[in-house]
Amino acid sequence: MERSKFKKRLFWAALSVLVLFSVFFCTRLHFNYDFERYFPQNDPALPFFKKFRATFGFDNEFVLVGIENRKGIFKKDFLRKIDMLTKAFSRLKYIKEVQSPTNLKWVGMEGIGMQQISLLHFRDSSLYRMDSVRIFNSAHFKNTFFSEDGKSVSILLKSEDGLSKKKCDSLSEKILGTTLNIFKDADVHFAGRIFAQKQYIQMLESQFFFFVFLSLGIIALLLYWAYRSIGGVLLPLLLIILSLLLTFGIMGMFALPIDLMTILIPSMIFVAGMSDVVHYYTRYREDFQNGRTHEEIVLVLQRDVAWPTFVTLVSTMAGFLSLCYTSVQPIRLFGIFTSIGIAIAYAMTFTFLPFMLQQFPPAAGGGRKLKWLEKSMHVLLKRIVRAGPSIAIITSILIVLSLFGVSRLKVNQALLEDIPSNTRIKNDVAFFEKSFGGIRPFELSIEILRSGDKVWNAENILQIEQCENFISLIYHPGFLAGPGSLLKATEQMYSGSYSLPLDSLDLQRDICLLQKNRHARPVLSIVREDGCQARISAKVRDLGSHKMDSCNALLTTFIKHHTDTSRIRCRLTGTANLIDLNNKSMVDNTLKGLLTGIGVLVFLTIILQRSLKMIPVFLIPNLIPLLLMAGIMGWFHVELKSTTAIFFSIAFGIATDDTIHFVSRYSLEIRKGRSPLRAFHTTYLDTGKAVFLTTMILIGGFISLIFSDFGSVSYFGLLLTLTLWVALVSEIFLLPILLFWAFRRKESKSKIKSY
Repeated sequence: MERSKFKKRLFWAALSVLVLFSVFFCTRLHFNYDFERYFPQNDPALPFFKKFRATFGFDNEFVLVGIENRKGIFKKDFLRKIDMLTKAFSRLKYIKEVQSPTNLKWVGMEGIGMQQISLLHFRDSSLYRMDSVRIFNSAHFKNTFFSEDGKSVSILLKSEDGLSKKKCDSLSEKILGTTLNIFKDADVHFAGRIFAQKQYIQMLESQFFFFVFLSLGIIALLLYWAYRSIGGVLLPLLLIILSLLLTFGIMGMFALPIDLMTILIPSMIFVAGMSDVVHYYTRYREDFQNGRTHEEIVLVLQRDVAWPTFVTLVSTMAGFLSLCYTSVQPIRLFGIFTSIGIAIAYAMTFTFLPFMLQQFPPAAGGGRKLKWLEKSMHVLLKRIVRAGPSIAIITSILIVLSLFGVSRLKVNQALLEDIPSNTRIKNDVAFFEKSFGGIRPFELSIEILRSGDKVWNAENILQIEQCENFISLIYHPGFLAGPGSLLKATEQMYSGSYSLPLDSLDLQRDICLLQKNRHARPVLSIVREDGCQARISAKVRDLGSHKMDSCNALLTTFIKHHTDTSRIRCRLTGTANLIDLNNKSMVDNTLKGLLTGIGVLVFLTIILQRSLKMIPVFLIPNLIPLLLMAGIMGWFHVELKSTTAIFFSIAFGIATDDTIHFVSRYSLEIRKGRSPLRAFHTTYLDTGKAVFLTTMILIGGFISLIFSDFGSVSYFGLLLTLTLWVALVSEIFLLPILLFWAFRRKESKSKIKSY
């Protein structure tokens, strides 16, 4: 008795320490969205990008403020307010530079020499007509600071590089307050990292708690439906909540942020961990109703359930850990900590749950509630046994249709497609794409390869200018700046036109002027001071990675055939390009992850069953759901991207759990000397019931993701939900046929048909 009390006190003490540990470290967790963490860390494009950024600065540290005036922008009162706003912005902390319609300069001939002249004489309305002609004849200012329809202007604010989230939030509030203070009734729009980051994190916070409570609610309802008792709801939920708390405590110990991938962890642990709990609790409840003691039940469960459950743990963890193939840190961490979470849930299932069941045993008489399920499965099994050929034919047809759908799959991802269409971020981006040609950064690095050669060489700069023209043709940028555009602007200063190519004297004159002004900020932002490297920088619409890949391929081909590659090396770079590379690498790594999961399952099958025949029995029911989902994605034009690509590895790991439980129990019955039909009948009524319940709970947990405001999370939840449904149907209808094939003995066909 004293020993029992000591064990109980020790258990509660250990649990209390773990909970306190977790709560303490959970306080260190924080919500964050650093998109650079999604760059492919092992890609050689990343160090090149960092070197490029060190030379020319960040391509995303900017804020665009767009202001509409439906009566037209060339109104004196409107432009005076723009000037007031410009001056107010320039006084804000963390702002390095403000470029606005009212402070822009252009270089012109005035008197006997060159002078910097105001682009827009906003105080003198008599000059508006002349100014507007100059503005709308300039490729540099039109669609950059002035919309083509003449009804909107934009102000560009360049902030300090690498601002922290706290500083970004402070700056965004000041920009918003300053703008609305001057333009109370105007249509105002904002774009840039600091605004997107703030709204994104606010959405992350709400989505995180939304998923936790919605998943808890759905799973609680399903548990009550299954067990019709408060204990049957509270004990499994308490175990999963503790597992989740411990997982986030470990994350907090490493001070990791909660991001778009991390908010999925609660749902993953709820459903993956609940599978083991339901199998254990269902078997314990049934044996308890049959009069066995707690000690007897625990010994039986350790023998019959612990090993298959451990195998399912390894299989599921393999699916999540296969995400480590990617070099994208948030996805890697998601795979690692989800694996840790479900391992904790497994450990607690065989420690915490038995102890709690000893203290709070299941209520008597509650085990008869699922008799309807046993009866239904008994009738269904008879029909399945007799319908083997029909099931094989239907399966073959579905496979053919799915393969055709797979052939239509397309890899594509837009930068802000996860953001709901009714949010301010999306509306503001749509405004800038419509009025100013887009805000997606485009960067092309230009390096001079020969020693002593410079960008300013006439032959080099004309080749670069051809590249700029081609970029304008295929990407349709709203803004573009490069050495060629500098040359055009210089020529316009002298002749008032863009006519190129120039004669040799005019060309040398323009190049000489640019070289003399190489220290000026407008030139230095495009061409390095030593003249050995330059950039072509643009803002384009977010066309999606598929369209951008096509444009990039055309540009690469053009550069190869229209530039001297022995003198000039052009290379795409920039933040948007790295995000596209990440998307492609994720899709490429999907196959590696899936093959890893298959390899682990094959290995476990050989160890567990010691039969090569059992490999297709394990693989086919779990690969067909994935093939069907891929086919559905192709048929309904659901595109492959980083978030939907990882679905396949995860779904395979989760879907195999019930197959392992089913086949393990079936094998156990066969080893007892029972016939295949009798063994499967027993398995169907015992393990099959737990499989059905766990699948319902898995679906209940994942279906909550469908309600996410983030598009990729919603698709992820939908695909997993559908896959689990198909996997359940596959196990009910296809698995018996495969098992009869693998375990067929000397029983006659007539005996099978008469079953």
